[in-house]
Amino acid sequence: MHHTSRLPLRFFQIVATVFLGALFSIGCGQSVEDGAASNDQSDEIVIAMMPKLVGIDYFVACEKGAQKAADDLGVKLIYDGPATPSGEEQNNYIDTWIRNGVDAICIAPNQPKRIKPFVDKARAAGITVLTWDSDAPDSGRQYMVNQVDDKVLGESLMDEIARQMNEEGEWAIAIASLDAANLNTWRSYAEARAAEKYPKLKLVETVITKENETEAAQKVGTLLNAHPNLKGIIAFDSNSVPGAAEAIKRAGKIGQVALTGNSTPGKMRPYIKEGVLESFFLWDPNALGELTVRIAKAAVEGQELKEGDDIPGYGNLRFSPRDDQTIILSDPIRFTAENIDEYDFGF
Repeated sequence: MHHTSRLPLRFFQIVATVFLGALFSIGCGQSVEDGAASNDQSDEIVIAMMPKLVGIDYFVACEKGAQKAADDLGVKLIYDGPATPSGEEQNNYIDTWIRNGVDAICIAPNQPKRIKPFVDKARAAGITVLTWDSDAPDSGRQYMVNQVDDKVLGESLMDEIARQMNEEGEWAIAIASLDAANLNTWRSYAEARAAEKYPKLKLVETVITKENETEAAQKVGTLLNAHPNLKGIIAFDSNSVPGAAEAIKRAGKIGQVALTGNSTPGKMRPYIKEGVLESFFLWDPNALGELTVRIAKAAVEGQELKEGDDIPGYGNLRFSPRDDQTIILSDPIRFTAENIDEYDFGF
């Protein structure tokens, strides 16, 4: 009786062992298949793209264009970055992307001189590195995707404000940062143009706005009080222009202080229509994001890009006459009351 009672237990142990073994085999088979799927997914090109900061209209528009290109090309896009214009935070993102083994990193650097060690590390890991929107020419990046020719834009801004000032009087600068390479390259060309062509213009002050519209309004308001004879302002970034426009409006100096710069149509439309400023400049930020992703994919695939190459979805490439690694998106667009309603960049 005791002997026969043990036979069913033994039987069930054997059955359980076989059953679990079968389950384990099936599970292993699934793991292999999952691993194969993971390997297939790892063949997908992953492009990590970082703006100077997230959450502002301009860089949101760039992201939309970048995502459109990623969808068209069948690549994975990671678009992320700091919420404030921090070089240190940007470097943390780059370091994380290097560890994650992305295929390309596209950086709009806040502090260009601080990214070289991270660019070196990325390239040593076989990762393609581009800059876009703002350059770090000494960082070792492979290409820069520039929105416009820097010299053309800087001189256009200076010519515009000089014309509105009748080529004489006090003028000032509002700029997000003295570190951002693109803004300060345009500023340098503008100041050089003034020195060369407009001897009766006097630069009286440069105010730093920290890429913040409210701060720009406050700083320019103080500027207007400090320089009652001020006749013109060039604001070099998308938040400084509306901030400066608001300050001019609040101070009751519409028509007395001319303003131009680089900003976005949606934000500037009411100021243009109220006559606070006559003009401002920009390019299509959607197209900038789109071209950056297309260039990144081509570079990952080993293409050696040169003047006139056809990039599907964009057209023939144009390079800077001063740097054969800098690709130019387009000529700057001059926005006025006459044409501003013709443009809709989604913001």
